[in-house]
This record gives sequence, structure tokens and C-alpha cells, in this order.
Amino acid sequence: MEISDWILISSVAIVVMGWFVNSHFQRKHEISKIRTSYRIKTLKEYISFHIKAQEIKSLDGFNDIQVSFLLYGYDDEIELINKITRLAQQKNSEFLKLMEKLNILARNKLRTELGLPKVKK
Repeated sequence: MEISDWILISSVAIVVMGWFVNSHFQRKHEISKIRTSYRIKTLKEYISFHIKAQEIKSLDGFNDIQVSFLLYGYDDEIELINKITRLAQQKNSEFLKLMEKLNILARNKLRTELGLPKVKK
């Protein structure tokens, strides 16, 4: 084999590797966009739920919120939603404080996902 053959083979190998690498990064990017979309939806739905629950004094729809956090939440959010669930089942008033804490956490994480600064209160 001549040098020009090696150059041709090397070029083809580089192009094929480039396709695979590009495909890998493109897939990761698409997954990241979908994950961010679900996270933003979960955080927005919780904030809306929290406001509605305060107004009508009802936890209707809480199960949907719980499932969303269990699927798309981070560890600190999942821990809070599980505590809220346990306290709500016990009819303990402390769960309102935890819901408020989760509301602030969700709001700040939503703002972080959107690239906005956190709000202090």
C-alpha cells in the first residue's frame, strides 16, 4: 500500500468516527432538552398547585404533583415531597410548612433552569 492509500483510509476512519461522536453528542443534547422541558413543567405545575391549594384549602391534584416530582425531581425535592405526603396522611399541620419550603425550592430551581437569579423570599 502506498502513502496515498493510508491517507485515504485514515480520512475515511476520521470521518466515520466524527459521525459517531456527533451522533452521540446530538443524542445527549436532545435528551437534555427533553429533560429540561419536563423539569420546567413539573416546577411550574407545583407552583400553580400550591397557589390554588392555598386559595381553595384543598389538596386536589396533589397525587399528580407527587408523581411528577418522583419522576423528574432531584433528591432534595423528592425528600420534601415524601415528607409532605407522610405528614398529610397523618393530618399534621407541619406539612403546610414543608409545602411552602418546596414551593420556594421549586420556584428557585425553575428560575435556575431558565437562567434567572433566585428570589430571596
